[in-house]
Amino acid sequence: MLRKKLVSAILIATGATFEAAWAEETQRNVTELETVSVEERREETLKPVHISTSTTLHPEASEMERGSTASLGEALDGLPGVNNLSSGSQSGKPVVRGDTSLRLPVLSNGMAMEYQAEGTRHNPNVDPALMENLEVIRGPQGLKYSSQAVKSAVNVSGPQIDYAGKGQTKTSGELMGEVNSNNNETMIGAKAKFSSNGVGLVGGITQRKGNDFVSPNTTEAGDVKPGDPAGTKPLVTGTTPYTNFESEAAVIGLGYQGDWGEVELRHNVWQSKQNYLGVEAAASGYELLPSAGQKLKNEETQLKAEFFARDWVFKPSYGHTRNQREAMHEVVYEKMAAYKDDEEYLDIVVHRDDYQLAVEHPAFFGWSGEFGVSHFNKDQKLRSGHLTPSAKENGTGVFMVEKQSFVSQAGVGHLWDVEIGVRYDTQKVKAPLSAENAHFWDETKVYDASNNSRDFSDWSGALGLAYHATSNWTFTGNLGRSFRAPSIFELYASGAHGGVQAYQLGNPNLKAETSINSELAATWQSSTLHSTLAVYSNWVDNYIVLENTEQTLYCDHDGNCQATQNLNYPYRKMINAQTNALIQGVEWSAKYQMTSQLQWRATAEVMQGRDTKNNRDLPLMPANNATLNADYTFRNQGWWHKPYLGLGTKYVAAKDSAGAYEPFSQFDSTPFGVASTDAYWLWNLQTGGEVKLGQYPLKLDLTVQNLFDTAYRDFLDTYKGYAQGMGRNFRLHASMTF
Repeated sequence: MLRKKLVSAILIATGATFEAAWAEETQRNVTELETVSVEERREETLKPVHISTSTTLHPEASEMERGSTASLGEALDGLPGVNNLSSGSQSGKPVVRGDTSLRLPVLSNGMAMEYQAEGTRHNPNVDPALMENLEVIRGPQGLKYSSQAVKSAVNVSGPQIDYAGKGQTKTSGELMGEVNSNNNETMIGAKAKFSSNGVGLVGGITQRKGNDFVSPNTTEAGDVKPGDPAGTKPLVTGTTPYTNFESEAAVIGLGYQGDWGEVELRHNVWQSKQNYLGVEAAASGYELLPSAGQKLKNEETQLKAEFFARDWVFKPSYGHTRNQREAMHEVVYEKMAAYKDDEEYLDIVVHRDDYQLAVEHPAFFGWSGEFGVSHFNKDQKLRSGHLTPSAKENGTGVFMVEKQSFVSQAGVGHLWDVEIGVRYDTQKVKAPLSAENAHFWDETKVYDASNNSRDFSDWSGALGLAYHATSNWTFTGNLGRSFRAPSIFELYASGAHGGVQAYQLGNPNLKAETSINSELAATWQSSTLHSTLAVYSNWVDNYIVLENTEQTLYCDHDGNCQATQNLNYPYRKMINAQTNALIQGVEWSAKYQMTSQLQWRATAEVMQGRDTKNNRDLPLMPANNATLNADYTFRNQGWWHKPYLGLGTKYVAAKDSAGAYEPFSQFDSTPFGVASTDAYWLWNLQTGGEVKLGQYPLKLDLTVQNLFDTAYRDFLDTYKGYAQGMGRNFRLHASMTF
C-alpha cells in the first residue's frame, strides 16, 4: 500500500511537471555555467543552467549548509544515480551508477585522494562540512583527472579564496554547531576567509564525536546458534554497540593573485577514530564484538598555479599525500594503544606524490580546450600486520580535451556542442620479495618472482554531443572508453580484514579493466521546471570483483582455513577474481517551482548490474529507488526570517543478493540477519529559518530523519547482516555568518 501511494505521488508530480513543460515555452537565458546543478531553493523562478557535453552534479547549497553529515556518501546520496555504501552514521562512501571504491575516483581539489579505497568500510577521508563544493563529474572533462573519470568521479573542493581587488580588503567567516539525538553526535566548527591586495587566506576546522547509534526496537533473533534454521530477524536492535566514532578535520590555504596569474598553497588534515560492529560464532551461540577498532589520518599538501601568457594559460600543480591506517581485530579504538606491539596490529602508511602540467590554448579553428601530462608515485609501507604488502606504484598519463559549438540560431544560441577527449596512461605495480613481505610471497604464496611486478598501459577516450533543439529542450549523448589497472590490494593482498571480518586474497594475474560507456539524456528547463531523463549502459571487460569463495571456508589471521566457523577461524575467505559485466540504468530528476513559496523535487533510479560471463547479478549494486520532496517558504514573521517547512520521502525497492559470491551473502543462511533486503519507505521533516543578532544572521535548521522510526535494512548497509538502520534522529544545526 505504501509503495502504491508513493508511486502515485511521483506519477502525479511527474504529470504536473510535464504538463507545465508543454504549456510553457519561455525564453531561456543561457549562462556559462558548465553544470547540471540543483540550485538554491525558495526562488520565484529557477535559474537557467547551460546543459552541455560534460556533466557536473552537486547538492544544493542550502542542503550542504544544513546537512552537516560526517559521511561523503550521505552528503551526495540525494543526487540522481548516487547512493551510499554505509556502515553507521559516520562511515559512508558514494556509489555512482554502481561504481564505488577503487572504481570511483575521489578527488580533493581536482587531485587524487589517496584513502586506501579498497574496503567497503574504507570511507573517503573528508568532512563535507568543511567543503565549499561537492560534485560528481562525468564525460570528456573527466579525462583531465583520470582514465576512469570519463564514467564518473567525485570532486570535493575546500574553501575557495575570494580575492579582493586592488586597495580592497574582504573578510568573512562562519561558526557552525550541531547536535543529534539518536547517537548524541555533536559537531563544532569554524571557517574564515581574508583577502587584501591580491593576498588571500582561508581556513577551517571541525570536530565531531558520536556514540553508538540506535535502531528501532523490534523483535530480535534471540538465543540462536550455528546450525539453526535460517532467519531474518536482527541479532541486535536499539543501541547498536561498537559504532561510536570521533574525528577532527582542518584546512588552511594561502594564495596570491596578480596580473600574471595566481598561485595557491593548501594543507588539509583529517583524522578519525571509529569502531565497527561484528559477530562471531561459537558452538554455544553468536557473540557481538568489535570487528575492529581503527585510527585513520590523512594529510594533503597541494601547490597549484596559473600563469597567463597572452591567450595561453599554464597550470602546473603538485600534491603530496600521507595516509595512515591503523586497525586491530576485536579491539575497540579506545584500547588499541595497548596492542601496538602485537603482530596482528595493522599499520599501513602510504605516501603519494602527484605532478601535473595542463595548458589551456587559444581557440584553434574554433576548438578550445586544454592538454597536459600527469605523473604519480605511490609508496605503500606495511609497518605491521598482514593485510596488504609493502609495494610501489607509479603511473604517467597524457591527455587532451577539446570543445567547439556549431550553428548559431536566434533564441537558442549554438545548436550543437561537440566535445572530444583522449588520454593514454601507463602504470607499474611492484611488491618486492623482501623479508617484510615474507607473509605474502613465502608463507601464503600469493605471489612470486614471476608476477610480483606488473605493467599496464591503455588509452581512454570520450565523445560528447549536445543538441539545443529549442530554448527549452536540450538532448545530449556521450560515448566513452575507460581503463583501470588493478591496485596493489587487488593483486597482492593476503590477510584478515577485521573491519569486514573476511580473509581477503589478491590475484597477481589480474588484467586491467576496460569499459565502453554510453549515455543519452533529454533535459527540459523553463522558469519553473527543470527535468532530466537519462539512460546509460556500461560494458566492462575484466571486471574485478572481490568474491566470497564458493566453498564455505573460514580462515584465521595467518591464512589457515577450514570448513567450520568458530572463534579460532572467524573470517570468510574472499578472493579477487574477474568477469565481464554490463551495468545499465535509467535516471530521472525534476525540480518544479509550483509557486513563489512552494517547490517540488523528485528523483527516480532503476538500474541493474549483470555478470555477463556467468549470467548472474553483480554484487554491491544499489536497489531501485525514488524520492519526492516538497519545501514551503513562509513570509518573514517579525524577528524570524526566511522560515521554511520541508517534507521528503524516499522509497527503496527490495533487492536480492547476487548469490554466494557477494560480500555478506552468508547472512541469507544464518539464523539471523539478511543479505537480501526488503523494500522500505522513509520520511524526513525539515524546518528552520534565520534570526538576526545585530548585523549577523543566525541560521537554525531542524531535521527529523526517519520521522516514523521505521525499521529497515538498506541493501548497501554493511550492518544488514546483524543490525538495522538508524532510527529516528533529531538533528539541530546552527550557523552564524559574519
